[in-house]
Amino acid sequence: MTPVTTRLAANEVRGWYTRRGIAVAEDLDRLHGPTTGASVLPLAIEASHRTAYDFGDAHQRAEAYRVVLMEAVTQDDLVSWLDRDELVRVWPDLYLPRDIRAAWQARHPVLAARGTGPHTPQP
Repeated sequence: MTPVTTRLAANEVRGWYTRRGIAVAEDLDRLHGPTTGASVLPLAIEASHRTAYDFGDAHQRAEAYRVVLMEAVTQDDLVSWLDRDELVRVWPDLYLPRDIRAAWQARHPVLAARGTGPHTPQP
């Protein structure tokens, strides 16, 4: 599948995402990924020593979401691993690079309205 990415203006892009772009869901309502049970992220998304996450554990699920948001390349990746309601709920507390947070918030006002928590990098 062809990657779907968002490109920010040159003055907005600061990270390595400049070279590959940032995958942003076209429609949050299509996100119906797991919220329970153990799952193994594909190596294309998670190539570190840890690939298995317990989506029933809030901390592990949030960590998996952070990895998916940073490493996903296609819409299929996003649809397979993120759940809309859970993403909206945890959005303020996800520790994400500014570029990724800005790209998602620019596309999805519901995420922008949720803002960022006090311990996350501000866009």
